[in-house]
Amino acid sequence: MSTEVVVLLLVLAGAGYGLLAHWTASRRAALGIADGAIISADDSLIRAPTLRSERLGLVGRCDHLLRVGEAYVPVEQKPSARRLQQSHILQVGALCLLIEDIYGVRPPYGVVVLANGRREQVTFSESLERGVLRTMAKMRRILAARESTGLRRLAPYCRACGYHPLCWPTEADM
Repeated sequence: MSTEVVVLLLVLAGAGYGLLAHWTASRRAALGIADGAIISADDSLIRAPTLRSERLGLVGRCDHLLRVGEAYVPVEQKPSARRLQQSHILQVGALCLLIEDIYGVRPPYGVVVLANGRREQVTFSESLERGVLRTMAKMRRILAARESTGLRRLAPYCRACGYHPLCWPTEADM
């Protein structure tokens, strides 16, 4: 092989590497995860572990789990949401509780990535922690009492849920 061919192949390999690095950085930015190293992802390439805490009675899985310095940061993707919802904040708070319980390090924040890749940082404050624990207690009371939540507007999201009969009792159940 001539020197010119070897040089050409090295130049092409370098250009390919540069393009791949640029594409990877743009994909990470589009997902809202430009910061930190990806520890796990809920996709087919990098498996995300299911986080379980017997102490909290809580189970969850992050769309992405990042390592930023010494902290673990959960990232939730909400590609159809145009604005941050209270349910998104509570979900990130619950994931932060799980991460703290499992890894022993309190996440300073979580991230929700909305439509068009817009990132919303959710601070994991003591207030949010109390709100998540209050909401979990309220949910457990509703389930234990077999009460209807009365949230009929959420019907399309509820049909596949295993708790559907508790929230949407039939006339025979009443």
